[in-house]
Amino acid sequence: MKSVLGRLQPGCIAMDIMYLKLLTDIAEQSPVTLWSVGDTATFSALFHGQSSSLEQLEASLGALCQVGIAYEKAKRVSEGNKETNEVERLLLAQFPENCTDVNPNSPPAHLGKLFLPNMLEALVTHTTSQTQMDVLSNCMSHLSTCSNQCPSLLAGDDTCLLALMRGCTSIAQITNTQNDEDVTFLRLSALDVFATITAVPQIKRWIMKPASSPSPASVVGDVEQSVSPLLQFLIQGADAGNGGDQKGVLYLCAELSVTGVDDDEENWSNEPAQVYDTESSWEDDHIALHAESLLESFVENLGGASTLPSIFQLVESLLTASSLWKNQRAVLSMLERCLAAAPVTFVPHVPATVDVALRLIQSGSARVQYQALQLLGSLCCANSVVETDAAGGSTGQQILVREKYGGTILEAVSHLIKSHCTKVASHACLTVVSYCRGGNGSENCMVPIEKGLIVPHVGNLLDSLRSGPLAVDLSNPNSITEGSLTVLIRAIGAVACLADAVGEDFLPHYGIMSGLTACALFGLEKSGQVIKLSANVKNTHEMSMLRGSAIEAASIIGQAVSGPEGENVSIYSKDASEIMTIATTLLNSGNTDVIPMDQLLAACARIAAVMGSQYVQFMPLVLPHILQRATEKLEVSVTDDETAGNDNTNDEGGYSVSIPGMGAKKVKINTTQLEEKAQSARALYEHARALGKDFVPFVEASATAFLPLVHCEYSGDVRSTSAQALCQVFKAACLSAAANDPANNARGPAQTLLPVLAKALTKQLAKENDDDDIEIRYAIADALSEVMWDAFEHTAANGERVAQILVADAREIVWGLMSLMQSCLSRRSTLLSEMADYSFDNDEIARCEERAQAEAEYLTHLVDSVGYQLKVLGEGFAPVFEESVAGLLKQIITANHDARAKLAAVCLFDDCVEHCGSSAANTYAPVLLQGIKDALDEKVNNDRDVELKQAAVYGIAQVARHAPKSIPSALGQELLMKVYNIAKEVETMQKGDIEHIALVENAVSSMASLALLRGSPLCDSVSDKGPLINVFLCGLPLEEDFAEAKICHDGLCDLVESNSINLQTQYSTLIPIIGKILALVSEGDDIASQGSCSRLTGVMHRIQQTVDANSIQVAFSIMEPDAQQAIVAAMQ
Repeated sequence: MKSVLGRLQPGCIAMDIMYLKLLTDIAEQSPVTLWSVGDTATFSALFHGQSSSLEQLEASLGALCQVGIAYEKAKRVSEGNKETNEVERLLLAQFPENCTDVNPNSPPAHLGKLFLPNMLEALVTHTTSQTQMDVLSNCMSHLSTCSNQCPSLLAGDDTCLLALMRGCTSIAQITNTQNDEDVTFLRLSALDVFATITAVPQIKRWIMKPASSPSPASVVGDVEQSVSPLLQFLIQGADAGNGGDQKGVLYLCAELSVTGVDDDEENWSNEPAQVYDTESSWEDDHIALHAESLLESFVENLGGASTLPSIFQLVESLLTASSLWKNQRAVLSMLERCLAAAPVTFVPHVPATVDVALRLIQSGSARVQYQALQLLGSLCCANSVVETDAAGGSTGQQILVREKYGGTILEAVSHLIKSHCTKVASHACLTVVSYCRGGNGSENCMVPIEKGLIVPHVGNLLDSLRSGPLAVDLSNPNSITEGSLTVLIRAIGAVACLADAVGEDFLPHYGIMSGLTACALFGLEKSGQVIKLSANVKNTHEMSMLRGSAIEAASIIGQAVSGPEGENVSIYSKDASEIMTIATTLLNSGNTDVIPMDQLLAACARIAAVMGSQYVQFMPLVLPHILQRATEKLEVSVTDDETAGNDNTNDEGGYSVSIPGMGAKKVKINTTQLEEKAQSARALYEHARALGKDFVPFVEASATAFLPLVHCEYSGDVRSTSAQALCQVFKAACLSAAANDPANNARGPAQTLLPVLAKALTKQLAKENDDDDIEIRYAIADALSEVMWDAFEHTAANGERVAQILVADAREIVWGLMSLMQSCLSRRSTLLSEMADYSFDNDEIARCEERAQAEAEYLTHLVDSVGYQLKVLGEGFAPVFEESVAGLLKQIITANHDARAKLAAVCLFDDCVEHCGSSAANTYAPVLLQGIKDALDEKVNNDRDVELKQAAVYGIAQVARHAPKSIPSALGQELLMKVYNIAKEVETMQKGDIEHIALVENAVSSMASLALLRGSPLCDSVSDKGPLINVFLCGLPLEEDFAEAKICHDGLCDLVESNSINLQTQYSTLIPIIGKILALVSEGDDIASQGSCSRLTGVMHRIQQTVDANSIQVAFSIMEPDAQQAIVAAMQ
């Protein structure tokens, strides 16, 4: 390689295009080898030539960028997994990967400083002639790719970054008087460079950080005075400082959004809606859509506080300058993009945005109507964004779009459902779907909204749907146009969402079911046990989707009207049978092309949820289809890549790699199969959850089919859905064993599956990369914690657990979990640091908070998975705790400031002290007490702090009971005062009105464990227990934690029997407590043992003997009826 570079040098210096392109190819194909023999000096010698043509400049720029990218690839390989072999390392170098670090001292940065400014200056000189647009576009492509993969080369210092901005700005601002599409594409490619480089976190912070480091309040309040020069340059353009027109990146995107849309509105309106229609479906709008996506990137990358003021000026000028539909469409699209990119900063503008959308939705332009619907749907999805004040803090107010504008929005939408433009009518139906789903401020989280926001409008919406899309004549399938078919599919989806949102309140509209079952057989003939296409009917994909949508909607409506407890199931039973007849007939015949399998299986699962055990008869027909998809061998092919070296796009998909010794290869994976496997996992999950213990005959086959998919390397969706499905399969096995089902063979299936499944899930979590989708990791971790909970929770009639983890298995699993926990805490630490770095960008802070919260929830599942094993094994877990758990937890207690990390540590130490025996309790109590003291000294700022205090207070009770000698007298007094101050809230407030009742009840229990109950460490040192006893009695009965409740209610009996509580003075307090405890126990709440209940009944007999009947009757009369009845029943 060194000799090759030596031979290339003269040609590269001479700016020979062939030599430069050869250098580019070498850097791309052999990055590791290239940088193993070359260094900054070596490559600097290759770029000293002076270009005389644009082609030479493009070749030189491409080579420089590719050499920089090769360095990042080589670095990634060298820092990667040392266990990989040479071929794997070389293959790794073939794949592009975004680089998020900028190192100004790296070799690429030095190369950029040496050559990039001059190259960019020369590039600008070539823009004046407006020729060779394709070559200029290639230059922009090189820079954009380099921005993603080697930003250090472009932003090694201020000079390089400013040169990049000036060069790209000059190209982006090229005038295009002839509407030359090549010029437009060039302008967009220049804006692409800006979008990619500003997305690099370090560069983003560099550009956005205010020049004078003002407070967040001044950033929001006065952008002009505090923005950095680079940010001002991007937003206002090169002439901003000289009083020139503002033509920064936002202006340019807005301009292209208006001019880049298809002129032929009539043709657009007459085109039929298609099932997979999106904005990007219309090729003639590609320029506008590209510009709008760039606008969204700029708002996200440069911060809403910096960009929104300029964008709203552009919006106002567009609306006032002209009433042309192009301007109005662009405005609506820009507002939607801003909402998506900066949801927090956008909040104050929501009311005005809704007003604009509702005004423009009345337009006579179908294009404007469509875009207004799109914006309103997005606003509904972002319904719960929390408004922030000028300092970036939450005001606690929500911009409640549905609450304030719901009726007006749905009224406007109901009119457009009947639009003659099928694109508009279809999108109106989708807007109803968006309205019916809750949002989390940034995306649709698929949680139904409160009924009151939709129930009053259901009738009007259904009337519009019936008189519009649902009025289509189904008697002649071939007469229905493609657009009408699409609208019908969307309308059926809207009906299903309405039913799902209002539940049993949909019952008055149940008559629509007959139309849906008819749609499920649209274009089909049913004869006996055969369903086939009617004569002369073609089975198109859209026809199949219509039937699938209908059968799925019918099952959703049936489940909704049946009620949460199945109280109305009789109304649905006949239609459920008809749906299952259709499904089983199609499954039996193997003719599943007429209805998509995923929709067919989803409908079956919903029916299973309603029918329960009666559905088991259908499982032999349904399950084989689920398992067949799961076990089908995935098609993966490796073939010669005949397109290597060509610029042509391969329509067949796959990706190309250069395999050492084999050359260029094309790898292709059947993604349809991956989708089907994920769909089959979802279907299995629903069936197992619906049938519960009745699913046990199918446990073994299901586990055998889906366990391998937990490790599917080609799809995170397959891994996560399979993990969740297996979690439900294991739960079904546990439920069956706990119910002593004879078919279960005692603990058999559950016990067999537990170690295999737990190890598989833990192993896969270790394989998931930190950069992978957090939702995948979360789903697998959630499945693991649920498996461990089921193993802990379910016991057979003899009291034994139906599935018991072994110490050896626990040791292996816990070691893996603690490693995962450490990685999770590291990611959270990075995110929390980033939040401090982004003090001037509330939207980025919100994004960091969202990711940090996701990591916190993931951490909770890891902690729970360890904790349940600890509780199951008890003292047997102590060696595992010492080997794998204690070390990390001690570090967290002593050195970590993350409240979530401390919560995890305190919880596990709590469990260890409580369950792992006296030796472990005495060993770890001192470090736990340190964590407890620190937690109680912290101020409560949010719910996370409350959870930490709650765990700390719980820990006091455990140490007091299991390691009382570990509590020094002075510390014990201090902790007693702290928990007393928390617990005494019960003296002044009704327990139902206390905000953090679980914390307060834990404090009551801890106070009693420290100083009141038998064997408490401070019992002898507290002389006046009156105030403590009074708080203790006011806090009873405990209801939040049943285990703590049992201990305290038994302790109450001890205090009464030892005369520490005087019956004659406290009878009026004791009687309601006893009545409430006995009532709750009779209702199934396990808050007191049978022995305690007997002792409490004895206390009542003693009260009868020592207190006069009238006084007892007065106390008895003010009790709740259920408490009165419980006492009467107990004393009979």
